[in-house]
Amino acid sequence: MPSKTFPDGCHGLFRSSLFRYSPLIGACLLAGLALALPAAAAKAQDEAETPWSVLLVTVDCLRPDHMSLYGYERDTTPRLAAFAEDAMVFTNVFATASWTSPGIASLLTGFYPPVHGQNGRYSFYDDEMASPLRLFSAARYDVFSTNIRGPSIAGLGFKRRMSGNPAKGLAPLENFVQRRADDPDPFFAWVHIKEPHLPYAPTEKNDNRWIDTSRSSPGIDAVRNHGIIFRPEVDVPYRHPGKVEFTEEDIPVIRALYDGTVADADDRLGRVFDTMRENGLLERTIVIISADHGEELFEHGWLGHSSTSYDGKLYDELIRIPLIIRLPDGANAGRFDALADGTDLMPTLLDVLGFDTGQLDPAMQGRSLLPVVEGEVEEVRDYVFSQTTIKGWTTPKDEMNQRVVAVRSRSQKLMVFPEIAGGRTEAYDLREDPGEQNDIYESRREEFAELEQVLEDWFEENRRISADLVLGAAGRQTDNLALALQEADLLAATRAFEAIQVMQHTWSMAVDPFFETAPYKARWAEARRGAARLMAIALDCEARGGRLLPDTNSGSSDTTAWACEE
Repeated sequence: MPSKTFPDGCHGLFRSSLFRYSPLIGACLLAGLALALPAAAAKAQDEAETPWSVLLVTVDCLRPDHMSLYGYERDTTPRLAAFAEDAMVFTNVFATASWTSPGIASLLTGFYPPVHGQNGRYSFYDDEMASPLRLFSAARYDVFSTNIRGPSIAGLGFKRRMSGNPAKGLAPLENFVQRRADDPDPFFAWVHIKEPHLPYAPTEKNDNRWIDTSRSSPGIDAVRNHGIIFRPEVDVPYRHPGKVEFTEEDIPVIRALYDGTVADADDRLGRVFDTMRENGLLERTIVIISADHGEELFEHGWLGHSSTSYDGKLYDELIRIPLIIRLPDGANAGRFDALADGTDLMPTLLDVLGFDTGQLDPAMQGRSLLPVVEGEVEEVRDYVFSQTTIKGWTTPKDEMNQRVVAVRSRSQKLMVFPEIAGGRTEAYDLREDPGEQNDIYESRREEFAELEQVLEDWFEENRRISADLVLGAAGRQTDNLALALQEADLLAATRAFEAIQVMQHTWSMAVDPFFETAPYKARWAEARRGAARLMAIALDCEARGGRLLPDTNSGSSDTTAWACEE
């Protein structure tokens, strides 16, 4: 049972010696005193320092092995390297998917894609589902994003939209860091920037920076001008350059063009950091730089990622991502090689800020990296997991349950492809073959029996946690439905009922939906029936021209005492 000495969001802050001088400590101490000494301490609380804000920037398709910060031979990220001198740099982090929506949703929720369900343009997260962003709102943070209503984003907990300033030529991120400097209230803001994404069209400064990229060919021209480049055998009605063939001579040019876009992203972020340093925002903001996924550059026969290639895979170049966390005071800067994945970001951030994550039900699947940073342990996990649809954002509904899944340890990797992609399993010894070029599953299958069992256990864990997540939200939406009917608000009741149908729709696209297996099948069926009974009574009364008279003492699950006054 958490102590009531301090308000929500302060519990656990003091167990970390790393953050003993955080501004949030002072705020929590004063807030705690205010609970005991209302008059004097309330005034002191008002004068306390504001808790640290958070700026999360995800860079689309950003590969750490193409960043000089991570040791790349080309100086693609000098600004980030300078910025990271007083930051925590994690060098062994993997995305939970090889395209944007599921990878971002894992970063923001701490759940894997089978649990959070955001695996396509038809997916929605419900407002009643557990989300770390709701903890920020409860702690009176302003919660921003450039997109707060679209599929896979609506419902996560964003409250305010970040916008640009065309009159000043400012994109949303640049405009935000200028305007926010004069606002003392803490914020959580997520911005996604797309410089390294196809088409690879760097600015003039970075276009010919390392090699001559001026030559033309069908492949190079396609890469410079198109955001989707399918394999020649793919025929779909999306705008793309057609059946492109690449030559060996094209590949170094295309990689240099990609590097140029990485350098463009570095230049842009450097300017943002300069602004934050000049206006003081950097002194009170945790800045996090990461990515949604990586990018293939012909290591396995093509380029791009699931959404741009129709060739879903989970090799390391597609899922290894950077993770840089800079605290306002620069505490515990250094490099950390612990194995981690996208689900670990939110547990780490909330641990840093001292938030009480016990309020999240179900608990996040990710693990805090703070014990690694503080030297308490070398690792917080033995395995990381990833999943992708074959065609990413453009996957048709009837193929949504066809997923590539992968489990990776430090030394081994197992990847399972669905029937639509050949129905094969691949395995790699990463010590002998870090580039994943020699599939040894058939010849050394017995060595991967442990990983196969780990993957099966992961499937079962995902079913259990997704059941808890969805059933809990459905129960709360049913309560919302009943309350709306009690207040004669049929529109609000309809929205709550619709939310439950959207959950059914979203999680039905899973490889193995939780509600198709015992014991969750019966529980989900009853949850849907309970909501349907409420709506049926209300609609029947509406059709008869009557007025519904709910029994406010009977609860949402008991409709026997409800009446229709005609």
